[in-house]
Amino acid sequence: MGFVRLWPALLAVFIPGIILLYLLKQKVVNQKISALNLWREAYENIQASTPWEKFRNNILMYMQIAALLLLVTALMSPYIKGRGSEYSNVLVLIDNSASMSGIYSGEETKLDVAKEQASDYVSSNDGARYTVLSASNTSDLLISGSSDKGRVKDAINNIEATDIAGSLENATSMVQSLAAAWKNYKVIAFTDSSANMQDINCEVVDLSVQGENGAIQSLSHAVSEDGTVKVMARVDNYGERQLDTDASLYIGNKIYDVQSVTAEPGESSTVYFKDITAGRYNSILAGNTPYLMAEINSKDMLAGDNMVYDILNGEGDEKILLVAGKNTFLEKGLKVSGNRTVDKVLPKDLQAADTKEYSLVVYDGIIPDSIPEDANIIFINPPVSKIKNIGDKKVKEEDKWKQDIFIYANKSKSSIVKILNGNVTNYLDGYSFGCLNVTGFKTPKWAKSFFETDDKFSTGYLGNYNGRMVAVTGFDLHNTDFPLQTEFPIFMYNLLRETMSARIADKTIYNAGEAVSIQRKGKAEKAIVTRPGGGKETYSLDEGTAVFTDTLKAGLYNIKEGGDNVYFTVSFPEDESDVLKETVITSDNKATANKAGKLNGVVSKRMVVIPVLVLLLILLMAEWMVYRKRL
Repeated sequence: MGFVRLWPALLAVFIPGIILLYLLKQKVVNQKISALNLWREAYENIQASTPWEKFRNNILMYMQIAALLLLVTALMSPYIKGRGSEYSNVLVLIDNSASMSGIYSGEETKLDVAKEQASDYVSSNDGARYTVLSASNTSDLLISGSSDKGRVKDAINNIEATDIAGSLENATSMVQSLAAAWKNYKVIAFTDSSANMQDINCEVVDLSVQGENGAIQSLSHAVSEDGTVKVMARVDNYGERQLDTDASLYIGNKIYDVQSVTAEPGESSTVYFKDITAGRYNSILAGNTPYLMAEINSKDMLAGDNMVYDILNGEGDEKILLVAGKNTFLEKGLKVSGNRTVDKVLPKDLQAADTKEYSLVVYDGIIPDSIPEDANIIFINPPVSKIKNIGDKKVKEEDKWKQDIFIYANKSKSSIVKILNGNVTNYLDGYSFGCLNVTGFKTPKWAKSFFETDDKFSTGYLGNYNGRMVAVTGFDLHNTDFPLQTEFPIFMYNLLRETMSARIADKTIYNAGEAVSIQRKGKAEKAIVTRPGGGKETYSLDEGTAVFTDTLKAGLYNIKEGGDNVYFTVSFPEDESDVLKETVITSDNKATANKAGKLNGVVSKRMVVIPVLVLLLILLMAEWMVYRKRL
């Protein structure tokens, strides 16, 4: 037998008190006697008696001591230990992705329940070596092959909730490799999402529950020509009932507007907040909190997706230079940037143009002899003749940037261009378009692809190149119908947003778990990153860059570098908000799926509490009857 808690044992100190009460208690009986000489006999009997003689027939005292001991035992929550594990190796696999932060029952989260059941299993089973693994988008080996139950339970209890998208699927390969080295093993897995446990001796505890969940998935703004800022948000209803709630918009830490929002089950609703005036917008940019925050007042199963941030970058103060011939599509596309100034020069007049006053230079169909010192750059359809063999040549130091930016792969007469997920293609999921004369590139190490050809080469990529944002697309806008589609202005808005300003961080919106590349600006020697909740980390910038990886929680982050102070936000993964998605456990005859949310082989810590309380009640009733009889 074991006990959940030991502190109630301290109550046993009251037992000597009960005994002392009976020692000090004097039993006085009034009795008439016929002669005074009988007092001498009574006095002698008292002298001959000792205090211990009071215990001989004092059943009430013993019953009270027993009652106290039973009460102490019940408070210690006794449980019965198992007879030992039939497996020599047990692997505990716990899903700590974002959805596991959802409520399972009462105030307990799914992760709380998983850790509690896993710890109970370790306590209830002897003779095994335990390995503990957490899984989200990656797997994390916390302890391996330990028979020390204390260390194993510490490893389990130290698993922290994250806002990372993922499931047990990402840990399957590691589980299989570990299990291959064991002859006699069992895997115990806790999750609320689908899992593929083929060829693994596994018991999957399904912690998915049905309920209501509303999520605010996006917050964006647009600066109009008069400087007014329009703000909108998208609210999704993942529940089975209509969602009726309030959406609040904050400027920095101060509330600005509240709007009512209604969304049917499985539907989305767009919220339009009150416009921010140009004067207010400029004051926000000049202040210390250049960001917006929106939240919904929804008490549901998952709190992590009820809040979202949007970073303000001062788009209206920046100027764009377009170097191009006639390209109506591109000129109109650049105007979606709101009140940004867009100037145009012909390629033949480029040498005379002063690029220093521009935040972004867009080259259409040309590659200049040199690039601006500070401005960010977009290359549209760079000529193949200038990049095809550039990687094979020895170039001057001033031309090395061409080899770094353009890594030619092939030229396709026609191709279906697939849009890849990313900030540049936000709200364009699953879209593709046809295009003629497409140039394919190998994506540079500093960039991330957002357009891909049939041949799996990049034809659109973006990244931070030596402290500036550089984007490249490998096709002429006149050779595709993409500019005629409603998706094109959205793409241009996203592209301009991501390239307008050289940033200390390479972007403003990250997915949970995604690494943040921190660039040195000026002579800064270090960068200080502040996480949601106030925790800080300091990074050296001696080598020009640093990598921040602790983006486990959604929310607002801050980077202070020298005199610069910038913000970025980590978003809650959209897929993790769907609490109604079906859980599918794929397995063979080696695996079992427990849909009840309870792990087999665990002895409940409370299963012997009730019998103890019953004995206590019986004893108290008996004590009362004895007391009444004595009266």
